[in-house]
Amino acid sequence: MADPILIGGNGHSGTRIFAEILAAADVNMGISGITRASSSFDLNIRELLNRWVGPYLHGKLSEHQLQLMAKQLRLRLAVYFPFRRRAWGFKNPRSMLILPFYHQLFPDMRFIHVIRDGRDVTLGNVLAGNEDYISAFMKSEDTHRSPEERMILFWGRSNERAQRYGERCLGARYLRVRFEDLCERPAEIGSEILRFAGLQQSRLSQIVRLVRKPTSIGRWRSFDPSLVDKVQRAGAPWLEGFGYEGVES
Repeated sequence: MADPILIGGNGHSGTRIFAEILAAADVNMGISGITRASSSFDLNIRELLNRWVGPYLHGKLSEHQLQLMAKQLRLRLAVYFPFRRRAWGFKNPRSMLILPFYHQLFPDMRFIHVIRDGRDVTLGNVLAGNEDYISAFMKSEDTHRSPEERMILFWGRSNERAQRYGERCLGARYLRVRFEDLCERPAEIGSEILRFAGLQQSRLSQIVRLVRKPTSIGRWRSFDPSLVDKVQRAGAPWLEGFGYEGVES
């Protein structure tokens, strides 16, 4: 049976286009309204993720509970993807947060890690109902931070953790891609994604036509400069580390 290709990243990072690319290359990414949430490409397992991800990140699950979590995910995926002889996979931003767990389920999985400028992800999307996840990445000295600062810290630390795990434990089966790079160089990055997934390049021209650079790229520049400055200072190590310019630490 084929091993899955998972896509993850922070919410509002542009993961959907990566799922569309794989689907256009004939990867089984599920059925809209059944396997996938009706309004997006996200795997339709929100209730399972709401139940398990927060306690998992906070280290509150016993060994028995971890086994139950794995059993429930396996059963759901067996229903959603009963036939796995051809390439298959799924997209859900929170896959990035539980990457080690998925790796235990699928030792030979591949993971596409999508990163978008943390200033765009943070400003205008503060907390977004994910405080339980965000708090798992905070330190005691972060309690005084503003919501925007906490969000950029979550963005930086969660992406850094996923990157370290992917590079160390997945190796060649891990691919980190910046959303902005795909938008600027769709043919080059699209070809890289196909190679990584072990897919033919024959669908590349079709894939390039799917990619559209959204007007929301760089939206952080429209926010109050003092707020932008606070966010940039809090997130400077990761913004710089992931290659985003215009940061003054």
